[in-house]
Amino acid sequence: MSFELGCNYWPRRRAMYMWRELDLGEIREELAHLADLGFTVVRVFALAEDFLPAPLEVAHVGALVQVVRAAADAGLAVVPTLVTINMSGRMWWPRWMRGDVYTDPLRLRSQALLAGAIARALAGDASIRAFDLTNEIDDAIRPSSRHAGWQWAHVVASAVRRVAPSAPIQCGMHLPSLTSKQHLRVDDIAEVVDELCMHAYPLYSEHARGPLDPELAPFACALTSDLASGGRPVLMQEFGLCTAAQAHTIEDDFLGTPRTQYIASEDEGAEYYASVLNRLVATGAAGAYAWCYADYDERLFDRPPLDRAIRERSFGIVRADGSEKPVCSVLRSFAKRRAEPGPRPRVLDVDADEYYAAPAGHFARLYRAWCQR
Repeated sequence: MSFELGCNYWPRRRAMYMWRELDLGEIREELAHLADLGFTVVRVFALAEDFLPAPLEVAHVGALVQVVRAAADAGLAVVPTLVTINMSGRMWWPRWMRGDVYTDPLRLRSQALLAGAIARALAGDASIRAFDLTNEIDDAIRPSSRHAGWQWAHVVASAVRRVAPSAPIQCGMHLPSLTSKQHLRVDDIAEVVDELCMHAYPLYSEHARGPLDPELAPFACALTSDLASGGRPVLMQEFGLCTAAQAHTIEDDFLGTPRTQYIASEDEGAEYYASVLNRLVATGAAGAYAWCYADYDERLFDRPPLDRAIRERSFGIVRADGSEKPVCSVLRSFAKRRAEPGPRPRVLDVDADEYYAAPAGHFARLYRAWCQR
């Protein structure tokens, strides 16, 4: 199976306000551009604040279906992310939903209702590549135990399988699932999902050798595969970096905490993408989804999250005016290769329980060995 090339998508003039201010003309134009760049898959997000306005009340499903149809018209498959609280430096909580989303009966039932409603509306649609349970939900609130995390994933996934049994299920996990005791363990989620995913950004990781470290993403995929057991290939569902015409450093807000962030030059961004993609192919990853399609229009900079999370303004592979950054040439060339993933290296030398007894230490130790190989 060829390495899969996808892109995470928000429109450049609407960003996370796309569902409230839906502009299908803009979306069609941008999805056609994604297809022209060589992408085959687009990942979109059902923000909980919009899609779950009240307990047991679901909204905007019709709009999501329209976006899926637009993607299909452009020749793209779609991964809808079903329960999206954490997105681009902000938690998009419905007011009623704040609290334990993993075990509280009403909150859990409402999430299952949303997942089932979206899956039912799109069941049997040939353009659905997979359904993704969530996006880095543990940053919003962590489960009280690994069993609560497993139960949540099982309930939401079961709501999808009841109405769309043939659609693969993913779960948008990220690096803290490998480096900390946050109770969403890779091996537990692997019991529930059909396809394994990981997100990795060097600029957010204390384990990376710098903000342009190209080894972090392929290592994270290899480690995820080992922890899940069975040797399943892993999709790097999010990777990328923020760029500008010239490299510089900023002081930024990171989920309420001040943090220094490196804004790479556009040329550095192109080199980073090429290096990561080639390493992911060589080490047997299933594919990679760029984060993300576009830098955002400056008219959005006074609206959350872009008013505070400055880095999030410029993660795009295209600029805010729609012009292409140098990375687009890298992506077009890569897409034409139709690369076949290589053999997956084994990196884990302990079992999952021993690993998660001290995940940060094991991750650091194994990553040093990976980089020295």
